Amino acid sequence: MGHEAAVGLSRRALLRAALGGVGAATVASVLAACGPTAPGGATAPTGRTPAPAAGGQAAPAVGAAGGGTLKIGLLSGFSGPYAAFGPDMANSIDVFLDQHNGLIGGLKVTVVQEDETASPNEALTKARKLVEQDHVDVLMGLVSSANALAVRDLVDGAKTPTIITNAGADDLTGAKRSPYIIRVSFSSWQQGAPSGKWAFQQGWRNVMGFAPDYAAGYEQLAGFVDTFTQAGGNIVEKVFPPLGNSDYGPFLTRIKAANPDAVWAFFAGADQIKFVQQYEQFIGTGVPLFGNTLSRNAAEAVGKTIGVVKMGCTGWEESLDVPLNQTYVTDFMKKFNRHNDYGEYTYDGVILLDKVLGELKGDTNPDKLAQALNNVSSFQSVRGEVKIDPESHGLIQTYYQTVPVIEGDNAHIKVVGTLGVFGPSRQIS
Repeated sequence: MGHEAAVGLSRRALLRAALGGVGAATVASVLAACGPTAPGGATAPTGRTPAPAAGGQAAPAVGAAGGGTLKIGLLSGFSGPYAAFGPDMANSIDVFLDQHNGLIGGLKVTVVQEDETASPNEALTKARKLVEQDHVDVLMGLVSSANALAVRDLVDGAKTPTIITNAGADDLTGAKRSPYIIRVSFSSWQQGAPSGKWAFQQGWRNVMGFAPDYAAGYEQLAGFVDTFTQAGGNIVEKVFPPLGNSDYGPFLTRIKAANPDAVWAFFAGADQIKFVQQYEQFIGTGVPLFGNTLSRNAAEAVGKTIGVVKMGCTGWEESLDVPLNQTYVTDFMKKFNRHNDYGEYTYDGVILLDKVLGELKGDTNPDKLAQALNNVSSFQSVRGEVKIDPESHGLIQTYYQTVPVIEGDNAHIKVVGTLGVFGPSRQIS
């Protein structure tokens, strides 16, 4: 379904339709369907840089006269459980290009995009195509931690500058750090840690944890466990349903036996929506649910049901009072007539790339570009000024507490305070 056809249909209505029956398409697939379709079925950015057919090459972006060209490979989710991520990432690049006359660092831009899927082997195959066949100057995107780890050796060996705009695998800023990989999103530990001390302050001493059975799930839960147990709390049980799970009932029934004070959970995309809906059905409000299951995407999908989630934490929210953020949010809405859920860190990645290429006067030599990216100590982003940890090159950023606001059958997310400043593997303040 093209963008024009989607205008007038509410995002939540589409999501409800997707969830309406057994065997229905995933929510993420419906979201992806609202973006424009490229040859071969891939979802492409609206506007200047459509994706090519398999094995093809995207047409150069139309922009003001520049001194050279830049080819970006966008490896992201366009199908399955990550299908909502790719369109938002691609569209965020498009927003930046609209704002900057089609240029990044003074260069005309081509974007070649590929679907990483939920398979590390498939992600590696697609990354190899972008690097070895399409000869991209920069690789961007990557949703899945497992996929990011799978392509790490390829991009490191090929010396392809890579800007990760979602995948949070802790090792990417730790044991498997590469000078050719820069992350502008978060570490998984960093995502889970901010709610630990907060939970203890609520008087909860025994908490049960839920997360999907893959790298990001283990590491986000580990971040929460670290800060919660350091505060004096106890983890009564850890539960890891499979990624892309449709029935959480057998897992949720374990809550009664564990008898926790509260439940911490992390799920993303379609899994997040299903988990929240089924938690409300099986558990209700008797056992508080908190952590990383609260997002604008989920609120729009399930309406007032999102009220079952008592607290969330995030490094970015649409309503943050940052001038650059408000410009981004406004321009994204104006262009696509919907909210962004997963593209903000890609927009930040392009901001960083534009800054560095500008300083290099458009030189895309991979070694020079990688070195320049590694030399950045801070940059202005939609989150405000973000500092970069010199040892890991992970980000040091503020995390915010969010709550759901229910208005009739609808809901939205509100920032109500800060939870502290966190580095990739430790709390700063």
